[in-house]
Amino acid sequence: MRVEVPLMYTFIVVDDEPLIRKGLLKKLDTSEHSLQLLGEADNGADALELIESFRPDIVFTDMRMPEVDGKWLIRTVSERYPHIKLIVISGHTDFDYMQEAISAKVVQYLLKPFSRDEVQHALQQAIHTLEQERSLKQEVVQLTVETEQMRIDTDHQAFLHLVLNAHIPAKRPVFRSREFKAILDADHLVFMTMYSPEPYTAGQLPSFPQSLAIPHPQSEHLVFLLMYDQGCAAEQLRERSIEHAGHILAEAAAAECCIGVSLPISDVNRIREAHHQTILALDQRSITDFGKCYIYAEEPLPLTSLHWNRSHELLFFIESGNVSKVKEFVADFFAFFIRQPDALLAHLKEQCRDIVAETKRLLQRYLQSSGGIGTGNGNASSSLEAVLDISFDIEAIRQYIDKVLSGTALLLQEYNPYRSDQVIDNVKQYMDLHYAKDLTLEWVSSLFYLNPSYLSFLFKEKHGENFTDYINRLRIEHAKHTLTSTDDKIYRIAKQLGYDNPKYFFRVFKKMTGLTPEEYRKQHKVNRNNKEPGHG
Repeated sequence: MRVEVPLMYTFIVVDDEPLIRKGLLKKLDTSEHSLQLLGEADNGADALELIESFRPDIVFTDMRMPEVDGKWLIRTVSERYPHIKLIVISGHTDFDYMQEAISAKVVQYLLKPFSRDEVQHALQQAIHTLEQERSLKQEVVQLTVETEQMRIDTDHQAFLHLVLNAHIPAKRPVFRSREFKAILDADHLVFMTMYSPEPYTAGQLPSFPQSLAIPHPQSEHLVFLLMYDQGCAAEQLRERSIEHAGHILAEAAAAECCIGVSLPISDVNRIREAHHQTILALDQRSITDFGKCYIYAEEPLPLTSLHWNRSHELLFFIESGNVSKVKEFVADFFAFFIRQPDALLAHLKEQCRDIVAETKRLLQRYLQSSGGIGTGNGNASSSLEAVLDISFDIEAIRQYIDKVLSGTALLLQEYNPYRSDQVIDNVKQYMDLHYAKDLTLEWVSSLFYLNPSYLSFLFKEKHGENFTDYINRLRIEHAKHTLTSTDDKIYRIAKQLGYDNPKYFFRVFKKMTGLTPEEYRKQHKVNRNNKEPGHG
């Protein structure tokens, strides 16, 4: 007689505070599941040793710890042991930590102090995911075509690695299943990416000879389609692929879908390039346009000029930590593109990239200058690209941008440089920080909700010079430093300081210094040489 033994779930706890570890274990005591504690650690290095020795099911870890922190730990565990479920317990809402947690696919990010219910809920999520994975493995084992199915699963992963990996493989992949081996024997292949606003599975697609449908590993809204043939001309295969895409879109369930079609390729190692082509094709569609096939062209039409002109205001509210205003402006940003009849998804994504890049620079300025943790090595930008590569409707992108920008504003609240009770001091602070922008009296006054004339009066009264003269003096002081400390071209220096017209920069510089920029640079070099040892 076979006795069913309840499943035991193993875990470890990582935190440099013994009281936090003790409190967490107490909150786990009442779990309805069978749990076994394998060990505790107070830093990431010791934790990894435990993980390598015991391979727990679940890891509870803090983020900020001595020696080796939790950010390194969750990244390492997610890379080496992706089956382990990670639950973060942290006292910090740092942008960098949250991005790392998202990248590592943590089950839950709990903020200290956390309640028993929060811990139990996170545990339940982790166990539910573990049960799903174990159940899936059991189903695969029970299949009558176990060997071939396992080969197909392996080939799926190898194929997805080929599609999504950033590096071009040095050699052709090795496929072991029958259907994937056919790809290697094909003369030509056409890659397609299908996006559906509603979750869509590969099994829902109509069957078509010599084709593969592979679900996207990170999005239930995406399916990859591959058409292949032997002895068929490249253009002929492309026409068949477009015809196949048309059949899919004609299906009632796929009426709101859209499909991007690549150029034909003759080498399976170029699959990633073909995938990128499908993304570019889908991005060339109207924001609200669905139910069509979009074919990549080697020379796509250039984008028309379409730009939301309130990004500087949005960045100001991010910098000042005004979360409610950030949400308001994010909503306005997306509403702007929805209202434009000629707006393409590419327009929206490009400006999202610009705004996130500027936001990243803000984080770098404040977190690094204050001795903070910094912003990592491009995590914000790489996370955005990962999202944009799988998002083809405006709402999915809006949710991500709103989360990132609002989270950044929340993080920057403690660094807010505009805290003075005197609004004119805040205005001056903004000018000092952003002198290289196109600062006009009207623009700056609108940020601080002042009448331009009143702002001009207050500024002159407080600082003894008018608005424009102060900006020019500030810029020229920076120009003098750059001229004497670098060999940058003068027109580049002018551009960096907010002067789009180099001739105007020359006039302002000479008016304020009595010298042209070239003369000032030469004079400084002569003076510097005369002061060096050996010059009497």
